[in-house]
Amino acid sequence: TTGIVEAYRQANPGESFTVVQVDAHGDLRHEYEGSIHNHACVMRRIVDMGLPTVQVGIRSICKEEADLIKEKQLPVFRAREIVVQPDWIDRAVASIKTEKVFLTIDLDGIDPTLIPGVGTPEPGGLNWYSLLSFIQRIFANHQVIGCDVMELAPITDSVVSEFTAAKLVYKLIGYQAIAQRWA
Repeated sequence: TTGIVEAYRQANPGESFTVVQVDAHGDLRHEYEGSIHNHACVMRRIVDMGLPTVQVGIRSICKEEADLIKEKQLPVFRAREIVVQPDWIDRAVASIKTEKVFLTIDLDGIDPTLIPGVGTPEPGGLNWYSLLSFIQRIFANHQVIGCDVMELAPITDSVVSEFTAAKLVYKLIGYQAIAQRWA
């Protein structure tokens, strides 16, 4: 995600866009296991670039990440809040203040009963239709300049994770085609 976002920034200097992340984890650590270029640091690098972010489905953060969220007043929609707040999609989409959006979906942001084959699973997460409703609203209200789907870790003798991830990518392409808002 970081490389794609940085490449887009370099190709389009001065252009404003928001990185919307669906994930179980904040990925806001300064460094993890001795590296600043680690899966647990991706959104920190995005924040360090000065780009606005919106995080959805978060259910695992450390103190360092919680402190950064508070300090920078980052919009975060935690999974436990999503479950009990039916207006979360309205609020999450309203928190996107730019026309253009880069959407990054870490598959562990989805409930692991739907996609168990991920690198760092967490209980809970978005259900299929909540995720699709959220994504559909983003495509309807913003120009999606790019997206990625991350962290598929296939399980031997099961294709459910791969199939569901492929179906998600199919939906993303379809929503972009319907929106007709090509970057």
